[in-house]
Parts: sequence; C-alpha cells; structure tokens
Amino acid sequence: MHEQVTILFTDIVGFTSMSQTVAPQQVMEFLHELFVLFDELVGRDSLLWKVETIGDAFMVASGLEGVRTRSRELAISDAATAAVLFGKSALAAARTLTMPNSMQCQIRAGVHTGDVCSGVVGTRMPRYCLFGDTVNTASRMESSGVPGRMQISQATYDLVCDLGGFVFEERGFVEVKGKGKMATYLLREDLDPNASST
Repeated sequence: MHEQVTILFTDIVGFTSMSQTVAPQQVMEFLHELFVLFDELVGRDSLLWKVETIGDAFMVASGLEGVRTRSRELAISDAATAAVLFGKSALAAARTLTMPNSMQCQIRAGVHTGDVCSGVVGTRMPRYCLFGDTVNTASRMESSGVPGRMQISQATYDLVCDLGGFVFEERGFVEVKGKGKMATYLLREDLDPNASST
C-alpha cells in the first residue's frame, strides 16, 4: 500500500478517428515520438515514475516510492506539484507535434491524489501495476476533462493551490462516471500575477 500518491493520465484528443484514416505504422511512429517526449519529462524529476502506456494513454505516478523531505505533508505536496508540472509540460510538448492526419496534437490530462496498492498480477508477461479507486478517479479526471487542458480533483487542488506558479479556475461540479458529481479545477496557461486565481 502507498498513501497519498498522485496519479496522472494523458490521452490524445481525436486519436481514434485519426487512427482510422492513416496507416498503422504511422500511428505507431507518432505515438513513439510523443511518448519519447513524455519519457524525457518523467526523467527530469525523481518523484515521477512512468507506470505504463495503454494505447494512446500515458500513466504517471508521483511520490510512489516515498520522498526524503522535512515532513510527510511536504512530501505529499511535492509529489502533487511534480505531477502537475509534468502535466503542464506534457500539454505543451504535445502541441509541438503534428499528427499523421495533419492535425495539431492535443491531449487531455487528469490528476488525482489518494492511496494506491501496487503489485504484479497474473503469471504471463508480469508487469508492476497500480490499483485502487485513486487510479480510476485520475483516469476519470482525464476522460471528463477539456481538450488541451489539465483537470485536477479537489484532493490534488488542496495540495497545490497555495503554491506559486499555478493558476487554476474552478470548473464546478462535473459528472464523473462511477463517482457522481465531483468538484474539479482546470489549470490555466497564463501566469499573469494580476489574473484572478481560485
């Protein structure tokens, strides 16, 4: 069991329709190009760990292995901050690429913080995976999000809202599959100190 891990998912907007119009090799080459960029971003912060890719989805965990900081509360906040910074960078990196159908690449990102369980299940092609409601909720933050934006849950917002460098707008209560209505927040791109923040 791991307490208060921050999970992030990304997904490519329009991926399914794009995949239906171009050759499979082009799809694979594009995903490789994008995910290499994401891998480089993960490698910049020791708090981040790439969990897996599933089709066009990219999953990252932050704070999984424990962080040596002054306090447990600070470690949890640092991990959430690292995940949000990764998501912000991933959104920007995706926009630099053009998909095989000549459309600009755009992703959605979703983030949630909570407890997870890790382990290997099954005997064939064993993989270390994360399980629990936190993983599901992070995935729902992505799928119910807005193209080109990062949506975070209240739990993650509470950890990063007082930190400089992030500007959030309250989205209100969003209907989340299997969870009902959840309060969520969207990261704003502008960092104007005079802009209102939530």
